[in-house]
Amino acid sequence: MRRKSKFEKLGIDPELLNLAEWPIVDTTGWDEADCDKYQARKTAVEMYLRDSATVREISEATGIDKKEISRYVDRCFLVDVNNQILGFRALNPGLHVKIYERNDLPKANAANFAGAFDLLLLTFPELRKLIHDKALGTGNGASKATHSVKYILKQFDTKCKELGIKPNQYPRNTADKGRRSLERYVKDLKERHFGNEHVFGEIAAMMAKTVGRGEKNYATNFRPFSKVIFDAHKIDLMLTIRYTDPNGNVVKKVLKRIWLLAIIDAPTNSVLGHLLCVKPEYSQMDVLQCIQNAIHPHEPMKFTIKGLQYPSEGSFPSISIPETQWAVWREFWMDNAKANLAKNVVDKLTKTVGCFVNAGPVASPLRRGLIERFFRTLEVNGYHLLPSTTGSNPNDPKRKKAELKALQQEINIEHLEELTEAMLAQYNCEPHSGNSGLSPLKAMRDKIEGGFLPRILPEYRRKELGLLIVSQTVTVQGNLEKGRRPYINYEGAQYRNDVLSQSAGLIRQKLTIYINLMDIRFLRAFLPNGNELGTLRVVGKWSKAPHSLETRKLINNFIRSEKRDFFLKSDDYVHALSEYLASSKNKGDKNRLVHEIRYQQSQALVEQEKFSEEYTDENEEVVDTEYCVDEVIAERDPINTIIFEHTVIVQVNNNETLEDGWEDFFKPISF
Repeated sequence: MRRKSKFEKLGIDPELLNLAEWPIVDTTGWDEADCDKYQARKTAVEMYLRDSATVREISEATGIDKKEISRYVDRCFLVDVNNQILGFRALNPGLHVKIYERNDLPKANAANFAGAFDLLLLTFPELRKLIHDKALGTGNGASKATHSVKYILKQFDTKCKELGIKPNQYPRNTADKGRRSLERYVKDLKERHFGNEHVFGEIAAMMAKTVGRGEKNYATNFRPFSKVIFDAHKIDLMLTIRYTDPNGNVVKKVLKRIWLLAIIDAPTNSVLGHLLCVKPEYSQMDVLQCIQNAIHPHEPMKFTIKGLQYPSEGSFPSISIPETQWAVWREFWMDNAKANLAKNVVDKLTKTVGCFVNAGPVASPLRRGLIERFFRTLEVNGYHLLPSTTGSNPNDPKRKKAELKALQQEINIEHLEELTEAMLAQYNCEPHSGNSGLSPLKAMRDKIEGGFLPRILPEYRRKELGLLIVSQTVTVQGNLEKGRRPYINYEGAQYRNDVLSQSAGLIRQKLTIYINLMDIRFLRAFLPNGNELGTLRVVGKWSKAPHSLETRKLINNFIRSEKRDFFLKSDDYVHALSEYLASSKNKGDKNRLVHEIRYQQSQALVEQEKFSEEYTDENEEVVDTEYCVDEVIAERDPINTIIFEHTVIVQVNNNETLEDGWEDFFKPISF
């Protein structure tokens, strides 16, 4: 009790007196002398703290001097660099628990320099700041780069002269000017600040900040569709595009930016949906399309490349597992890309799909490590085996003459779509280590058969899903005194219909409009009381050809730039855009041209389907399936026929099979 009262007066926490909680020492590899010395010290400390004997009795039992016993006890209550009590570790023979502190700097011809460098930095804080700024990149200048020890030594020596340190004073009186001490200090400094992005790079800094400390702060997901992960990846590949320029010449160019957008079910690693994007950067419309592809039941593709086919085990969940058709998820994980965080995307996910959105911390791809690994698997086992691959890095020998190979092989976007479809189906059917050796499809099927059913979108809401339809409130414009009939403005164009044109009382009233982002020629308008006003059509040069909101904004930017005259002299803004992109020397414009060509093709197919449905309803007979897409576009006007002529050249004839050898580019995907 006497010694416990002493510890209480010294302010020592009673919990620290519990020797069972102290860190211990493993003496297995020590020699016998050190083991005996350590054991004697440990016994002395235990007897002292348990108050089981007097100091004299402890000294006689352990052979340790009485003064040394108190010193060992005090050492045990010191803390290490991690603020943890040293405990029995403080009794290790030869352990220094106190840093050597020097009182004076070495003079000329000195033989002992221990502690001199630390004292120098303490005496001259300017030197410490110089070393930290140059070694860690923490200076106030424009450059945040770190520097080598050789460069820092030159700056260090110059600073010593500026501070008035003479040649016969430390460190200038040493043979190496303090180089070895500086090297040791910089090495220790970088080890203590390894999370600094300027020391080992941004990736190492990100890893240091997000991995290896704390606990996993999110629950493990087991139920299918409880959490999905979305991301976009730029494929390491070059493609070929053929198109007709304004002079009628058939031109062959190379595309260098192709994006793959994908959504993966986290509990089973199954790929739910994907989208290939050939624009320089993907947009919110592409994200919404990918989400829509993941929710809608997947439609099997008809392969034209010989040797490509779906695995016998299945392909995609909505095809192989009927219970997953129209399934929706609970959580949607993504990164902080601008397109992902667009208001339309977040609103559709939260209000239409009915899920939580988790964008996670900025620059933390490890939170989505599953999909990052998925993209790497596709690259290594698929895209990198194609002749026109650009490899994994600038020094990869695979990228040698990639552009020339792309022109020779003429691998186009249609080929890439088929290859991607086959690879994703194969991915879903092969064993995955994340599923304990089960394939993603097998893992999902087992869980669903075990009773873990996903949430299904009600049938009455499927037609109203409309992920690519957004709403907006606008004001009706018009002027009775000047004879201007009522209309609305949207993205730099006027919209009206017969009802609105004759409703002068609606001027300056608010309307709610619904916009299909994929074709904004038509808007659906509703009055403030909720009654439908009808479909409004754009007027003027915007009405000629289908175009998306993204295309409208792009053309408006051109009209506000030095390209204004080129677009204004055309009768069709969309046609003018295709002509401009075809004649442009900008590499990114070629990607945009391919996107516009593919868009016109898809819109033509949509109009073909609508025409078939209307024709069937009116004539009560099935429309010939050979009805051509070019007839649909030809019905618009001659200008749009020119646009379609650009697309005919890049289409693949489904009645032909390509040359053998495509399957040689691939090997079984192993996870």
